[in-house]
Amino acid sequence: MENVLGILTGMLAILLIFGGGPALVVLVYYFSRKAKNKERMALIEKGVDASIYLKEETTFHTVLMWGMLMGGIGLGLLLGYILSIYTPMREEAIMPIMALLFGGIGLIGYYVYRRKTETKSAE
Repeated sequence: MENVLGILTGMLAILLIFGGGPALVVLVYYFSRKAKNKERMALIEKGVDASIYLKEETTFHTVLMWGMLMGGIGLGLLLGYILSIYTPMREEAIMPIMALLFGGIGLIGYYVYRRKTETKSAE
């Protein structure tokens, strides 16, 4: 009986871990879309412009920001791996530190670029 209970507990844990997370994401997405649709329909019934709910287009700056963030994280992971090989630093500690550091540097670089282009276009 204990063996069967252990197997059932293990199967339930696996189902909750691998099935619960995706199911939760799908439910949150569904109910947020449903609420947004209700709001949009209420605005349309009142005669208010519902154009605020139009999907915004992906701009060059959004793509650039994500590219610089992901490039910074990748560069940080690469540098963290190299440091873990050639120094006595532990890989478990140095990899996330370097990924976060270079990801932040990538976002700062994006901010500097964006600010520079905005001031240039304002002139």
